[in-house]
Amino acid sequence: MKLSKLGLVIAGLCATVAPASGFEPSVSVGASKYTIAISGFVPVICRANVETSVIAPNAGTVSLGTLKEFCNSPAGYRVVADYSPSLANAKLLVDGQEVALDEAGSVTVSQSDQAAIINRAVELQLAQDGQTGSLSFRIEPR
Repeated sequence: MKLSKLGLVIAGLCATVAPASGFEPSVSVGASKYTIAISGFVPVICRANVETSVIAPNAGTVSLGTLKEFCNSPAGYRVVADYSPSLANAKLLVDGQEVALDEAGSVTVSQSDQAAIINRAVELQLAQDGQTGSLSFRIEPR
């Protein structure tokens, strides 16, 4: 038996209004059954940023504020701090955990094996007065 044009239009409308939860509308005509599958693709979006952009170059611990991590990659992500060589003996404190800054210029400060939205307290411990440099954070989806 043939499926009428009206049946195709109704099936098309069902496909258009179906939620993205795997709903599969079907149309049965006589002994035949037609199934319309719906799938979608969501782009991976990741970002990491801190509130503070400039700090005083004094020895001791200085708050950088909150490191805000957002990444919807289902496989997870890692957050990397990139810094200038002059900060090689400083330390980052991320949620109270020490992360040493060495001569490499980059260090992983956090990671997740799933998508997440996390806020972390970040502080910078400078070894000496007048120590200056640049520090930035980037996020890498897996």
